[in-house]
Amino acid sequence: MRFWQKTYLCVLFVFLIAFDLGAYGLLKKSYELNEQLDISRGVSVYGSIEQSLSYILRVYTERTGSTNYETVIAGFAANYYKQDILLEVYQADRLIFSNAYQFAGDRPELHGDPYQSVYRKMNDELWLFIGGKMEFQHLKLVISRNSDYLQDYYVTLRQYFITLSVVISLILSAALIVLLFQLTAPFRRLNKGVKAIAAGAYDQRVKAGGNDEFGELAQDFNRMADAVSNHIETIKKASEDKEIFINNLTHELKTPITAIKGYSEFLNHANYNEEERKMAVRYIHEHIARLDVLSGKMMQLLYLKSEEVVLGPVPIENLFSYVANMERHRLEAKQMTIRMECSADKVNGDQELLQSLFINLVENSIKASSFGGEIQLRSYHYGEGVVLEVLDYGRGIPEKDIAKITEAFYVVDRSRSKELGGIGLGLSICNQIARLHHASLQIDSKENEYTRVSVYFTTPLQLED
Repeated sequence: MRFWQKTYLCVLFVFLIAFDLGAYGLLKKSYELNEQLDISRGVSVYGSIEQSLSYILRVYTERTGSTNYETVIAGFAANYYKQDILLEVYQADRLIFSNAYQFAGDRPELHGDPYQSVYRKMNDELWLFIGGKMEFQHLKLVISRNSDYLQDYYVTLRQYFITLSVVISLILSAALIVLLFQLTAPFRRLNKGVKAIAAGAYDQRVKAGGNDEFGELAQDFNRMADAVSNHIETIKKASEDKEIFINNLTHELKTPITAIKGYSEFLNHANYNEEERKMAVRYIHEHIARLDVLSGKMMQLLYLKSEEVVLGPVPIENLFSYVANMERHRLEAKQMTIRMECSADKVNGDQELLQSLFINLVENSIKASSFGGEIQLRSYHYGEGVVLEVLDYGRGIPEKDIAKITEAFYVVDRSRSKELGGIGLGLSICNQIARLHHASLQIDSKENEYTRVSVYFTTPLQLED
């Protein structure tokens, strides 16, 4: 059973109970008021009859001296019989006149002082009996009058309330259904959104209307759906990146392994001279060296993805001097020079990781530069932060490749990269090291003119002393 159906039945049930109890109480009170009014009228009639009859009997006795009252009472009672009022007169406990119903049983109205009223059912009709002592000779008078209209009134009132209850229940039912459908509309939209998202429509959102609890619930659901959608997109992107990474790694491993396998088979089975043997061994050595570089870079990249660094002050001039000294052999081989400009003195970071970052950047600059070129290492203040920069005047990077250059295994020119020994992990490692320092890596390049790689240390994590 749905929520709106449960609410509908509960509200309708509670209303009907409350309405019926109220109607019953009102019906009972109305009947009691009418009964009291009927008794009041009966008592008034009884008083009038008692006074009149006492007067007539007193006059009759004074004039005639007779105590035979039956004839006088009969004549008096005949006048009220037409009004459905019946009389009984008792002397002590002896009935001396009656034109009313006679029945056995307790008669409390005979003991009324000054009077007593009782309702009785006589021949399926309701009668009111009122009795008490008369002023004359201590006679007892009982009148009975038809009050069946009270029963008719009660039946009519009960039918009216039953009809009213049915009509109001129908109106309430219709109003409740409309109202509950309106109130539960946000729930249905929310349920529809949940089903849509469960079916894979992660862009589905619920229309959030109003500032009530339903509107807040819809807004919270939309925020949750946004978070889930973003998380799924992140997972999807990570999965795609992982697949690309594995495919690129497989591709990078395949070339040297195939070459090593081919040259080893050549050495094992072919007839060759000493010069061919040295050539095969040299190629095997070169590809093993490439695999060694690849495995080292891979280990470094995996290490960086799981590492958290502790930042400390690093003198920038010492950092640049160390990098220049580590790359001196490559620089001498291409007759290149490094020029250092240190306007900023220090930066907060991990010294070993920063050394690795700038060694990778300088190696890329050496590979991209021609013989006799120059590489500039610079540091300067940028607002409240510090920027460290590597600038070369080599072949540059095409604009279309700059956005992807920091992806693992991405290379601009694969044939050129293999010739220079590149595997496309250097800038990916640099970008990861920058992220560990909560810094940003920015590449600015123009093809065949220059490449500038800037590392911006501008967050409070780098600026703390």
